[in-house]
Amino acid sequence: ADMIKLAMIKVYQEMKRRELKSKMILQVHDELLFDAHLSELEELKALVEQEMMQAMPINVPIKVDIGTGKNWLQAH
Repeated sequence: ADMIKLAMIKVYQEMKRRELKSKMILQVHDELLFDAHLSELEELKALVEQEMMQAMPINVPIKVDIGTGKNWLQAH
């Protein structure tokens, strides 16, 4: 729970710094949902993966899966 919260804060701050038009809109358990502008999709995916993997210093591998689609169901 702490890891996702730290990642959310870091992702939000970096999105704001980069002045991205995409929006983080929802957290569901260990998932984050974004309304992403297509022109920013690859940048946003890289940002989210980086911040999720570096959210906390731990000694186990972290796996980040990213799905995309027009809705939450398609992204899975």
